Amino acid sequence: MKTVKWAGLLLVAAGLCVLGYQAIEGMMSEGTAFYNYTLVDMFGERVFAWYMDIPVNSLAQGIEYVITMAAYALFLIVGAVLLIIHGIFARS
Repeated sequence: MKTVKWAGLLLVAAGLCVLGYQAIEGMMSEGTAFYNYTLVDMFGERVFAWYMDIPVNSLAQGIEYVITMAAYALFLIVGAVLLIIHGIFARS
């Protein structure tokens, strides 16, 4: 269970770092507003081209939603879920 805890802490820290970077970038740039980075922005569209070949449309739409949501929110949510899982199962 230690691995789940450390993975959760790492993802929460990564989410906070991405959010902090976006905030600093928003303050430093003159004309642009706060820009949310997504996984597609970070890794490119070619990395995520595989999800278009999935025959189940609702599954492909769900995957598209996850990879196009704000990266900091994705990291924070997944990290929090892992920490909650660790909290539930670590005591038993």
